[in-house]
Amino acid sequence: MGVKHIVFLLLAYALGTLPALGQLRNASRAGVSSAADAHHALTRFWLGESADDVQNKCGFPAVTHALRHRHELDGPTISALQGVLSRPVTEKSIRSGMFRIHYDTTGVHTPAMLDSQYFRIPGTADQFADSVAAILAYVIRIEADSMGYLPPPPDNGEGGGTEYDIYIQELGGSSYGSTTPETPIISKPEGGTFTSFMIIDNDFDFVYPQHNRGMPALRVTIAHELHHAIQIGNYGYWQGDIHFYEMTSVWLEDALYTDVNDYYQYLLGSSMNPGHFRRPDITFTSNAFIMYSRGVWCIFLAKRYGRDVIRATWEQIRNTRPLTAMDEALAQEPYNSTLRSAFAEWSAWNYFTKTRSDSVLYYPEGSAYPDVTRSARDFSPPQRTIDDQVSAFGSRYYDIVSTRGQTLALVLTNLNMPAALARNDSPFSFSLLLNEMRPDESYVPTAANIFIKVSVSDPTNWFVKDLSGFSAVESVFPNPFLVDGKGFINFPVAALSPVAGTLSIYTSSFDLAYSGKQTSVYMPQLGSHVFRWNGKTLDNRTANSGVYIYVLETPTQTLKGKFVVVKR
Repeated sequence: MGVKHIVFLLLAYALGTLPALGQLRNASRAGVSSAADAHHALTRFWLGESADDVQNKCGFPAVTHALRHRHELDGPTISALQGVLSRPVTEKSIRSGMFRIHYDTTGVHTPAMLDSQYFRIPGTADQFADSVAAILAYVIRIEADSMGYLPPPPDNGEGGGTEYDIYIQELGGSSYGSTTPETPIISKPEGGTFTSFMIIDNDFDFVYPQHNRGMPALRVTIAHELHHAIQIGNYGYWQGDIHFYEMTSVWLEDALYTDVNDYYQYLLGSSMNPGHFRRPDITFTSNAFIMYSRGVWCIFLAKRYGRDVIRATWEQIRNTRPLTAMDEALAQEPYNSTLRSAFAEWSAWNYFTKTRSDSVLYYPEGSAYPDVTRSARDFSPPQRTIDDQVSAFGSRYYDIVSTRGQTLALVLTNLNMPAALARNDSPFSFSLLLNEMRPDESYVPTAANIFIKVSVSDPTNWFVKDLSGFSAVESVFPNPFLVDGKGFINFPVAALSPVAGTLSIYTSSFDLAYSGKQTSVYMPQLGSHVFRWNGKTLDNRTANSGVYIYVLETPTQTLKGKFVVVKR
């Protein structure tokens, strides 16, 4: 039955030509001697020669890429695909709740626990399988019961019952695991749903860094792969937009097992397989290896809007592609935002990592993230033009050093959604104009006293932000702020004359306590202008004691910081 449904999948969505049913079923396995070889062959078809440069997190993108480009496959790669789509045959299985775990107790695929030196412990196959069962129980409880995702659908008796099937195999370091689509549930060319099964490695003894070998890698793999089963089983399988599938699954690794941090290795990546912090200019919709590193997008969404916005996106994916689904989810109450707005804010967040990180304001683990790649350019007044390119939904970062001793940090982002939806990864050209004077109102002032303008034919598709003025100010006072209904807390700004702006105050859980438009007032004792808050919330109540976060936006700077409220 499994082969029949596999062939149905291949034939129903054929984009080109493949061997017919009997040919596929009996395809030669020449050059593919094991599960590890099959997974590696598909990874090489997906990533090319650079496949040998990485620890491949998940076989799901490689399988998806092969299915989507099956008309391009040669004989050995067709055999690899057939091997991966077929369920393994094992010696033993155990049932645990809604799951059935299949494994061997002899031979190359036998699972094993690892000792303190990361060597396999003989005779621990059953213990490994029991560990898989325990992890699955925890993961499904969080992903389904707590987060509200639907569990993987039953598979019509494949694998010996209606349970969801997990097969333990020696994958030889070719991947941590893989989720394989099998029988169509809702059948359509893109966005249909499928039953699936999961394959995971039998020991994870190849993982780097070493402290993640064995159980830590097993935990994040199950968190990652089970959500792929949830994604394609309940919401939709868009083969051309697999990036959001990986972003979500990587985020769930950290959401469920925040101490493992296996995803750190992908954030910078390598020159052959760059991560987002190495190549932020690569389009956000890329289905290349970079999508693993963009799990931080979901970390951003979860902190900025709450984790439910990610589930809301998956609910929209039932009817539309992931990029549009994100936009529709963000437009809902209580978010009232857009994908373009969120992406522009995210591009600023990615500057505040490593030594510039702040776990309260930005990424909780941002100090462990690499610096985003920046281009250094000099500026000799009175003016300069910087010509460059960036892909749709990609960003470039600049450190512009003036000969007058000031440094301007900028991020420039292309927000061309039609191009991103068209999967157009060609870069778009722009000119960044710098001037020490303000030739006209189209130039934006910056904290470095340099006026900037992006010269393009479609200015509404471009976002530029002065990051050198996007920082925290520690001189808010008084801090702590004793709320008594009479006094104010003051937020200084760099201004010599009154400046208009918006002051927003958030609780430590990012609930909005206050937001209002103000004009700064001058404080002679300080020698500068300040914005003020009296401690009253939006519903005119006195703020409770605790840590609060402020965001102060003026035409030339965005200031963020923390302060403490003490309620009488």
